[in-house]
Amino acid sequence: MELTKKEAIKFLEIPEKDFENYHKKSEEIIGYKKRNRWYFDKNELIKWNDIRIHNTITLSLEQYEECFEFAIKMAYSGLTKFGIRGTRSEVQLADDVILGIMVEVALKDFLKLNFNYEVVLDMDVHTDNITPQDIVGIVESGRERQPNLDIGVKGGKFKNCFLVLGENEYTRDDRKSDIYVFGRVGLPSDHLFRILRDHSFFNKVSKTLEVWKKKYPDDKKRNTIDELTSVDVWICGYCEHKEFVKTKHIPGQVFDGNRYVKNIRDLHNSDKDWKRLVRRL
Repeated sequence: MELTKKEAIKFLEIPEKDFENYHKKSEEIIGYKKRNRWYFDKNELIKWNDIRIHNTITLSLEQYEECFEFAIKMAYSGLTKFGIRGTRSEVQLADDVILGIMVEVALKDFLKLNFNYEVVLDMDVHTDNITPQDIVGIVESGRERQPNLDIGVKGGKFKNCFLVLGENEYTRDDRKSDIYVFGRVGLPSDHLFRILRDHSFFNKVSKTLEVWKKKYPDDKKRNTIDELTSVDVWICGYCEHKEFVKTKHIPGQVFDGNRYVKNIRDLHNSDKDWKRLVRRL
């Protein structure tokens, strides 16, 4: 059965912008044109969606708060504020850090839930250096040991289609990892406002938004500040260090230097793949 683009978006229940990215940039959703219209095979969409649902972990509000606390500490730790996107403010740094740490926490839950495999994360902020590896221990028979592989965990927003590493992170022996895991995080851009929406500081703001909602009921841009109760993290898969491609651009973006990238479409993401990785760890 074939679906139009509109029908495919409705079937998958994802934002149109995300669908466009997955279709045109990462090409993980494959379509075909007939009479200048895009169509999508429903069975293929089901396969893609089943993996997405299976690999999605829902983090609780308490887990979000733990991650945000870590991110704020990192933002004020005195460590470098320079990254792939250039110099970052404390708010930008915290926003970047929280995505990565949420994927780490979700990955831990994912491995335990699906493969009964327990990993240990480094949740301490080290003010003198950036910890290059994100999994620091493996628990077996009640005892903790060192992993056999260096694991780096990266996070991005749901719209992201590529895992991107900077030159130093890929080439320096003290920064690079054997395996990189990537996750898409469904964290709302206004997550901080949602957490603080009941704070007295927001009383006047909330009243104004309520007036707007009644005055413009069909305008989605004018709304109340929603409550944050949980965050979905999609563990997209993993790749090996040698599988990255050196480039100066990806669809829709030109870098100011060399980057090492991996298309999310090409990550190892089946249960068989994960079991293989677990055995190597």
